[in-house]
Amino acid sequence: MTRNHATAMFIGVLVCIPMLALYKLGYFNSTADWFAALYARGFILPAGGLKKALLLQYGYYTVMAFISAWVCIEMPSQWRRYAFLLGGTFLTVTFACIMAMSGILFEPVSGSVALWLAGIAGIAVGGSVNAYRSHVMRDYFVGRLSSHLFEQLVDLNNPAKMTERREITVLTCRMLNHAELSTGIEAPQFEVLATHFQRSITEFLVSRGAYLDDCDARQVRVFFGFPLTDEHHALHALQVAAALRLHLAVLAVEIEQRFGKKAQIGVAFSSGPAVCGLFGINHFESFSAVGEVIDFASQLCLLNADYGSRVLLSAKTYALVKDSAEVRPMDMVSTSGSATQMSEVYELLGEKGSLSEAEARARDAFWQGVVQYRKGELKPAQESFASAAIEGREDLPLKHFTERVAQALKDKPSSGKETPKHARKLAAT
Repeated sequence: MTRNHATAMFIGVLVCIPMLALYKLGYFNSTADWFAALYARGFILPAGGLKKALLLQYGYYTVMAFISAWVCIEMPSQWRRYAFLLGGTFLTVTFACIMAMSGILFEPVSGSVALWLAGIAGIAVGGSVNAYRSHVMRDYFVGRLSSHLFEQLVDLNNPAKMTERREITVLTCRMLNHAELSTGIEAPQFEVLATHFQRSITEFLVSRGAYLDDCDARQVRVFFGFPLTDEHHALHALQVAAALRLHLAVLAVEIEQRFGKKAQIGVAFSSGPAVCGLFGINHFESFSAVGEVIDFASQLCLLNADYGSRVLLSAKTYALVKDSAEVRPMDMVSTSGSATQMSEVYELLGEKGSLSEAEARARDAFWQGVVQYRKGELKPAQESFASAAIEGREDLPLKHFTERVAQALKDKPSSGKETPKHARKLAAT
């Protein structure tokens, strides 16, 4: 039994005992007589008249008191609580009329009084519980969640369910050349630059429904699907990442104009199981998650520095969002702890249908070039990559693969065909 259930039972008992005493003292006799006369004038009653059913009266107001207290404690919305009380009153009056036509005298006042007394007590207790819960959770979540999601989290009946193993999507946004920037400008300037990066990225992500897990001068990490469960966490991460691509372009221009330095920012997101819960001790406690998916997203993010890409996603995430995403393949990768399992990496180009006709043709040519390159068909791959270029647009991942093909042609032995290496092991972050 939960604390709310125990409280509801306690309120029910406190309401029912005085109601029983009032019945025993005869306080509801005149009320029952008045309703008997009213029923006689308004309804066609059975020939034998109306018969009192005290056990029915006792049982009804007892049940209504317990139900009303429980509903008004558990229900988060205030207007719904009062709507329930009004609905319960209407049900009580209707039930009394039906009983009268069946020959049973049932006065609705005691049931309605019990309903409202227990309900008001439940509303008072429920309000204090939510206020206390909000106060306790504020230190953990304010600033990490949007105000809308924080209110939803406070209204959860069982916050302890946040400690569990669940599927989430992890998005990491990293300043890839932070070391270079930290040595290239004065310390106070870098402090301002890093703060600007952190604030811009965190406000953008949190306002769009992400949970801020970690934030430092190098990177920002957020979760989708925690602490609130979200069965469409990968799709929501995709939508946010697609919008983040444009935001990063604007942010890079701002940093260059303000600090005279070019910031290289990369994003990666990956989906998978993680153990979620409250970790840490004393003032260092925070709700977070632990699992391979967190490390993989961070490792994947670093690959943006090699390709010149902006946003990468894992194969598992792509499988969840492939009907909603425009992507192109990069490499096959394995983590530092796995020597055999390989996973495809994709670059996110945008949401489904966001590419122009020219961009879609370039994407298809790039995809074909990657497939040919992996097969060792270097000349066809070179031609495919050449046709993937869009005039007047810089494409760093295309440049990266074009150079790899050129180097492979240069290193290719004249004696035969050799398949170039297209798989890599991710380094630990």
